Amino acid sequence: MRELMDLTGRWWDWRVDLWDSSTLRLVADNDLTYHHNVEVSFIDVAWAATADTFHHPTFRPATPAEHEFAQQVTNEAGHELYAWDAETSAGTVPMMIVAQSVRIVEGLVRHV
Repeated sequence: MRELMDLTGRWWDWRVDLWDSSTLRLVADNDLTYHHNVEVSFIDVAWAATADTFHHPTFRPATPAEHEFAQQVTNEAGHELYAWDAETSAGTVPMMIVAQSVRIVEGLVRHV
């Protein structure tokens, strides 16, 4: 979780780039039109509640209520709960992903 918290405040725009049967990947930059500088991949996702596009996320430890909710929606052993608050068109909302692990890759990726 510490690695995610270190991303807070570094990039403005975030979006879901990939969501398949087991991986949810977010990409981020200050303008996603031509490139991105970070990819956050949640591996072996058991449950997710995130907007497709959001801004200015604040990654944080999950609250006790969020932990309780995650336990109710999935009984996946060995999974972690990742949480953050972010701006959307509906205002600032909490988001959560239950996954086995997270992988963060930084570096410029140009959009073709």
